[in-house]
Amino acid sequence: MHSIRAQVWTRGLAAAALRNSRAVTRTMAAAKFVRFTSTEAVIPKSMQPRPEELSQGVTKTVLGDLDASTPPAKIRPELWTMYVATLRRLVPESTWPPKRRVLHWMLLNAETREELDLTLTLTEQWRMHMLPITQATTHLWSQACARLKYPEPFMRMLLDRWKYRQLPVAQTLAMYMRFLGTMGAESEASEELLDDVFKVFALYEYYDIPHNAQAYGALVEACCDINTEEAWRRALVASEETLAEDTPMITLEALNALERRSVERNESEMAARYRDLAKRLDLKPASKKEVQFDDDSTISSPGFD
Repeated sequence: MHSIRAQVWTRGLAAAALRNSRAVTRTMAAAKFVRFTSTEAVIPKSMQPRPEELSQGVTKTVLGDLDASTPPAKIRPELWTMYVATLRRLVPESTWPPKRRVLHWMLLNAETREELDLTLTLTEQWRMHMLPITQATTHLWSQACARLKYPEPFMRMLLDRWKYRQLPVAQTLAMYMRFLGTMGAESEASEELLDDVFKVFALYEYYDIPHNAQAYGALVEACCDINTEEAWRRALVASEETLAEDTPMITLEALNALERRSVERNESEMAARYRDLAKRLDLKPASKKEVQFDDDSTISSPGFD
């Protein structure tokens, strides 16, 4: 009897978990539908400012008096309202603390560079007031800058650790190097973006993150994507640095990129070397799983191996 009851109870828990999982999936799908089918940013009910906070027109904030009803150009009213309300909550006499999810919501909903600049200003004030961020916050910043093809804000934050106190992880930095390489292939500022790729690579040590195969792989891939003569020279130098080791830190994608560019340059021996290395090292394609976060917004699933 106890066994039967245990089975029934276990099945009940499993069914409840499945229902909860489906509910979360439906909620996420609905959020994505709103995000990609509407120009209006929908503020979740739990995050909406209280009516009395913004009912008096001009509002006192840590950046001076602001009017929530008059957003600047290229900034939608919903993001401006959230921005003003959050700055108001940062004044010493405020009795309402800012919502922790505000930065995430603004990053997910930003559609213009102006809206991302607005979020950067809010991030500066957020950190100046010692409010917490997480690994997820930093990762969402990298994604927002990549989505809007606007690399400067994230580079600025990464390079000033003490002002912005970001929390990058290896996966975030590797993803950003790949983004910079892709953008560099399409931009007239390719040399500047190439320098940014190497700055990000150097930031691993700055943030006490060890270089791994994904780091070297992303570095080489970005150089091959930009594909100027200087980028190709750096791709060779960077790859040889790790290939000289007994256990090279490199990815299959990077070796494939080196092989492809070697063929384009009629360097058949080099192309064959990279092809043979990929076979000898028995490298596997990188997983394309999306990065997942735990309840405390630390990364639990890396997004790629």
